[in-house]
Amino acid sequence: MPIPLYSIKELHIKNGKEERLRVKQFDIHRGACYVFEGSMGSGKTTLLDVLYSRRNIGKGEIMFEEKDIYSYSNREYQEQIAVVPQKFSTPWGTVENYIFKTIRRYPHIKNPDKRLDEIVRKMKMSSLLKRKMKSLTPGELRWAVLTAQIAADTKVLFIDEYEQHLGKEELKNLNNILYRKINYDGITLITTTQNKDLIKRLASVTITLENGRITSLRSFSKKKGNYRNKRRN
Repeated sequence: MPIPLYSIKELHIKNGKEERLRVKQFDIHRGACYVFEGSMGSGKTTLLDVLYSRRNIGKGEIMFEEKDIYSYSNREYQEQIAVVPQKFSTPWGTVENYIFKTIRRYPHIKNPDKRLDEIVRKMKMSSLLKRKMKSLTPGELRWAVLTAQIAADTKVLFIDEYEQHLGKEELKNLNNILYRKINYDGITLITTTQNKDLIKRLASVTITLENGRITSLRSFSKKKGNYRNKRRN
């Protein structure tokens, strides 16, 4: 049995007296796409936030590569993940500077200039490079952030609300790029959505959350084109 990338046990998060999230046990494995779907307030963003920012949890255990997620230094952990959040504080400077600075934060990237050229071509965004970040539309800004975080080539890529601000053509291009990242480069994609059909080509596992609990889990077999459907309390 492969060792999980993440292993979550008895996770319990409250906001005052309100229960926000309760996960009895869930594993996330390498080189796969995990899609968390559900309505507003179902706990999707809360779960991602717990994993990528390592926010304090009320109760439970989260392991990353067989170590307590809180035992890593902030730098050590952040160098292994990339995050596209729903809310993003727009920095000063050009799109090109933003992407290049993001790439340079990751020591495993030995040639940032080459990586920049490659990702700009793949994401078809050369026309945006000289634009100021603060001049971008919400869709353009989202595309710039996606470009920078995909270019980071980390073990894990988090995207909160996969389809946010993107049109049909952008989603098609994004799906193609991430399909290769997952299936050829072996990254793990953990994402949320309110429309799972937009990302069904990528999904290895689709998890439905309701009121902070996993109510359905579908594991897709890409080779056979089928899936197993499980129910959890």
